Amino acid sequence: MAAFVADAIVTVGVSLVTKPKPIEELQGLVYGMANDPGREPRSERIWYRRPQLLAGGVLAMTAGLSFMFI
Repeated sequence: MAAFVADAIVTVGVSLVTKPKPIEELQGLVYGMANDPGREPRSERIWYRRPQLLAGGVLAMTAGLSFMFI
């Protein structure tokens, strides 16, 4: 419990004294600052770089294998 409290205090303290990153550095790094899909080149819009499609494929494969081994 003491380690959790110490960790929380250090985290808050470091967050208060550090300068936030500029938005330009966060572009494409965090979901809230995602690049606009209209601005990315066509060569970057390929099926295996789309997280929604890959997540759906993994979900479908997991469900199929689960039903196969029941």
